[in-house]
Amino acid sequence: MLEAVRAKFQQHPQLRSMLLATGDATLVEHTENDAYWGDGGDGCGQNMLGRILMDVRYELWEEANPLR
Repeated sequence: MLEAVRAKFQQHPQLRSMLLATGDATLVEHTENDAYWGDGGDGCGQNMLGRILMDVRYELWEEANPLR
């Protein structure tokens, strides 16, 4: 999943800009249907997609700001 999400944001500049615009906000995949990829609807899920999005956001930020 990490590779797919990374590729998505590397290949689509508009989506990359939107992701970077979230700054350091915590990203949560809010869904009642999935407690692994999302928050399970009640915040108790693992939110793995949100974590991956935040990791990719950080990677993209580092690429755009190599000396920081």
